[in-house]
Amino acid sequence: MRPAWLSIRCSVTTLTCFLLANQAFADLTVDADTLREPPAGFRIGQGVDVVEAEGTRVLRFENEAITVPLASVLSAESGTVAVRFQLPRNWPSEARATLFHIGEQSHVHVTLFFNGGRLVAVYKAGEEHYAAINCRETADWQGGSWHEAAFSWKADGEAVDFYLELDNRLVGRQTGRLIGKWPEAGYVGARQKGQAWEGAIEWIRLSNAFTYPRELRPGRRSVVIDGNRPEGVCYDFWSISNFTSQHMFADPKYGKRVKGSKPFMKEVNCVRLLGGRHDGRNAWFQGVDENGKVQCDFSGMVQYLRGIQDAGYTPRIVLDNIPTAMSEPGELAKYGNTRPAKDLKVWHEYVRQAVQALIDAFGAETVSKWRIRVGTEPDLYPGHWQGTKEEYLRHYDCTVDAVCSVLPYAEVGPGNILNPAHADRVNGAGQKLWGLEIVDHCAKGKNTWTGETGTRMCFLECSWYGQVGRSIDSLDVAIGRMRDRLGRYPQFADLPVSIAEFAVLQDEHNRRLWSGDITEWGASWYAAVADRVYELDVRQVHEWAQTTAGLPHPRTLVIGLLEQMEGGEKLNVSVEAESAARAGAIACRKDGGFYVLLYNHRPWRSPSIAEQIDLTLKADSLDGVEWTISEWGIDRERGVFAHQLYTDCEQAGLEPLPNSPIYGGNVALHFGAGVHKILAQNRTAYAKLAEPACLRQAEPLKTSDGTVNLTLQMPGHSVRLLVISPK
Repeated sequence: MRPAWLSIRCSVTTLTCFLLANQAFADLTVDADTLREPPAGFRIGQGVDVVEAEGTRVLRFENEAITVPLASVLSAESGTVAVRFQLPRNWPSEARATLFHIGEQSHVHVTLFFNGGRLVAVYKAGEEHYAAINCRETADWQGGSWHEAAFSWKADGEAVDFYLELDNRLVGRQTGRLIGKWPEAGYVGARQKGQAWEGAIEWIRLSNAFTYPRELRPGRRSVVIDGNRPEGVCYDFWSISNFTSQHMFADPKYGKRVKGSKPFMKEVNCVRLLGGRHDGRNAWFQGVDENGKVQCDFSGMVQYLRGIQDAGYTPRIVLDNIPTAMSEPGELAKYGNTRPAKDLKVWHEYVRQAVQALIDAFGAETVSKWRIRVGTEPDLYPGHWQGTKEEYLRHYDCTVDAVCSVLPYAEVGPGNILNPAHADRVNGAGQKLWGLEIVDHCAKGKNTWTGETGTRMCFLECSWYGQVGRSIDSLDVAIGRMRDRLGRYPQFADLPVSIAEFAVLQDEHNRRLWSGDITEWGASWYAAVADRVYELDVRQVHEWAQTTAGLPHPRTLVIGLLEQMEGGEKLNVSVEAESAARAGAIACRKDGGFYVLLYNHRPWRSPSIAEQIDLTLKADSLDGVEWTISEWGIDRERGVFAHQLYTDCEQAGLEPLPNSPIYGGNVALHFGAGVHKILAQNRTAYAKLAEPACLRQAEPLKTSDGTVNLTLQMPGHSVRLLVISPK
C-alpha cells in the first residue's frame, strides 16, 4: 500500500505537469527575460548569451539553440512563429543561419533560416513533399538592421498552406503536405547544434493560433469617380504583338488565321529579323566578296513584311540577331547568335542595305513611321548580348548611323532593357544591370562611330513580367527609374516609355509559364496593370499569347472590355480602402455615357477573397435624364474555361506532368499531348465559358442630385464592366 504522502506528492506533480502542458500558450515568448527563470522543459544551449544592443537586452548564439517544448504551443495543423531579429554586420552572409527549427529526422522539419542572405521558410513532410518560400529581397538588406518575420501555417485536410511575412508585409505563400508525427521540441537560434544565427534575436513568439496575413483579409473600399473631371484619354496600349519568327506571313492564309489567336493585334514586332538564328532562317547576309563588298539578299525579308501588311498589320523592325558569319565562332546563346560583330563596318553596311531594301519596297515615308529597335535586352548576358556594355554602345552607335544614313528621321532606339526595378541585380557576366546607362551614353557620351557627342534615341523600352504571388508594385519602380533617367537630360525628358516584353511569366511555384496565366487571376492582374499603365502614361505594352487553341484567355477578355472604352475621356478616380487588396476602377465618359472597369486583385491565387466596393459616380450630366446600367463580369465562374478543362482532364485520367506549371496557356506542358483531344472534344463548351457574362442589361438606374451610388460585391480575382447610358 502506497503511503499517503506519496499519493499527495504524485497528485501535485501530475497537476503541475498537466497545467504546464495545457497552458494557453497563445503568445509564448522567448526573450532575454525568459532566460532568467526558464520554464520547465526549456534547455539553454552552450554559447547562448544575453547582451545589450541599442539599449535592449537581446539573445546571441554561438553554437547551440534554446530548446522549447512544443506541447500545446505549435502543431502540425496550425501555428505561427514570429521573431524580431537583427542582421549581423557583415551582411549578406553566405552561411546557413537558423532563426527557428522544428525537426528530429531527415526531410521532416519546419524551419525558418537564412541561406546566402535569402530568408527561407520550409514546411517539409518528407523527401517527396518539399515545399518552401524563398525570399530574395533580404539579401539586399543593410547589415545590422532590425526586422520582424512571421511564419504561419494552417492545414486543410492533408494539405498545409503556409505564409511568410516580413516587416508586416506578405512576401510568400506555399502549400505543403501535413507532417504526420509532430516533433516534441523546437529550437530557437540554431538547428539544435550548429547553423546558429549570427545576429541577435530580441524575441520570438510561438502560437498555435492562425490568422491570415493582413493582405489576405477581406475588406471594403470607397471608389469615387468625378464625371466632370477628364484626365486624358483611354488609349490603346495593347495592340502590338511580338513575333520571334515572321516567315509564316509569306502565306496569305496565315494572315487570316492569326486573327483568331491575336484578336486585338494591329502591329507586328519583328524580332530576330536579321538572322543569327538557331533554325537558320533569315539568312540575308551572303558574305563579303573579294572587293570587300557586303553581299545581301533581302527579298525574303521584304516578302515577310509585305505579308504582314497584306494581312492588315503594321510591321515594327527589330535589328537582331547578328548573322553568325559576322561574329567570332562559338556556340549560339539561348536566343541565337548574340556575339558582337567582328567588323562593325560590315555590320554597318548590312544594316544600311536592310533599311534601303525596306525603303525601296515600301517607300521612305512609310518606313519612317515604323519603330526600329536595335536589339533585344542588351543587358541580358549571354541570352541576348554576349558582349560587354561598351561593345553594345559601340554596336548601337554604329547601327543608328547605318539606319539614319538612308532614313535620317527614323524612329530608332535601343533594345528593351531588363526590368529597371531590378537594377541592383547582376547579369550572367557578374555586371549590375546597366540598361539605363544607355540613356547617359546617348545624351552626353562620345558617339563611337561619328566622334560627336550623343546618339539618336527616340524612345526607351523595358521588359516587365509578372508572377502569381507577386505584387505589381515593381511596375511603378521600373517606369519611375526610366523616367528619372530620361528626365536628367532635357532632350530626352519627354521621350515615350514602353514595355516591350510583358506576360505572367511564373506560377506560384516559380515554374515558367508559357503563354501566360489562363484563369480569373490573370484577368484581375491585367486590369490592375492597365490601371497603372494609364496612371504612369506607358504608351505601349507588347503582347505575347492571348489564346489557347483559339480560346481567349480571361485577361484577353479584359482587353476586349478596355477596347470598348478606347477613345473615351478618362475620368478622375479616388479610392479609400480598408484592406490590402489591389482593387479600383478605370473610368471614362464616351458617347454620352460612362464606362467603369472595376477590378479586385490580390497577388496570391488562393485564398480567393471577396471585396465590397462602394461606388459613387458624380456628374452634372446625370441630372434631369433617365439612365440605365448594363454589367459584364469575369471571375472564377464567368469567362474562364481553364477550371472545366482541368476537371475534364482529371476525369479522363490525364495525370499532371511532374513539376509542370499550373494554369499556363500552353496546357500540354501540364497534361501532355493528350490534352489536345480534350480541347477538341469540348471546344464548343469551352468557347461558351470563355465569354464575359452579361449580369444585367439596360436596367433602370436611380440617380440623385447628379450622383449614382452602387454597392458591388466583387469576388476574389474579378473584373466588372459597368456601362451607364442615357435611356
